[in-house]
Amino acid sequence: MKDEFSRFHPLVNLIFYLVVLGLTMFQMQLGLVLISIFSALVYFFCLKGQKGIKYLIMVGIIFFISSFINPLFSHKGGTLLFYLFTGNPVTLESILYGIVSSAIISGMLLWFSTFYQIMGVERMLGAVGRFMPHVALLISMILRFIPQYTKHQKEVSLVNREEDEKFIGKIKRGSRVFSITTTWALENSIYTADSMRARGFGVRKRTNYSNYKIEKRDIGVIIWIVILAGIVFWSLNKNIIFTYYYPYVVYRGNVCIYIFYTLLCLTPVFINIREGLRWRRLKSKI
Repeated sequence: MKDEFSRFHPLVNLIFYLVVLGLTMFQMQLGLVLISIFSALVYFFCLKGQKGIKYLIMVGIIFFISSFINPLFSHKGGTLLFYLFTGNPVTLESILYGIVSSAIISGMLLWFSTFYQIMGVERMLGAVGRFMPHVALLISMILRFIPQYTKHQKEVSLVNREEDEKFIGKIKRGSRVFSITTTWALENSIYTADSMRARGFGVRKRTNYSNYKIEKRDIGVIIWIVILAGIVFWSLNKNIIFTYYYPYVVYRGNVCIYIFYTLLCLTPVFINIREGLRWRRLKSKI
């Protein structure tokens, strides 16, 4: 489907993802984590539909593997469940902590998947180019270098491939391809630096052209995001909502805060729904 949220100014998209990713990464309140991963799933399917099922299966595998890792290595917690064959205890708290940590990782993967689809190179430059032109240039060079490096690595690997290659031979070929590609990357960076210096880079203050203009609706959405995010940050700072996992699970939630956070995370979905209803209303008048 066509995503209306991606038609907003890139700065709006960037602020939204910075807020949502920050709240997903840097807190472990159970209710907020569940809301974040649910919202990420909803928006993920809005953007990708059935095409994203393979990626979702991969995220699910990562979730289950990560969930089992924490109880194997962390034995903190006061609620003993059983002992492993190694003699180490497994506690309820370590299992819950591992599940929540895995949910955060899964949510991050889903949010980043939508981020890459919404924010291309051009939109990223449009968001930060005017305020940080050097950072924008660096980001564009990195995003250009990654596919270029991967393409060159595949070409070198294809040239060095041999028939009936054994396991040791594959390892040697891989190290040789890595060495060749890395050397090429270093030489290419020197050529790029010389070319930029020859064209006068750094002589004057760098300017940036952007075809994006901030409209009233962009300002409205930014204010909406800032207010909702401020409420959630304030509630976390004042311990209105929290979840402690060690030595015992202690939980405190707040329905109002959960509603505000849901409205924040589902902002792109609500924008798409509103635009869809508006489009149907306009078509009915024709």
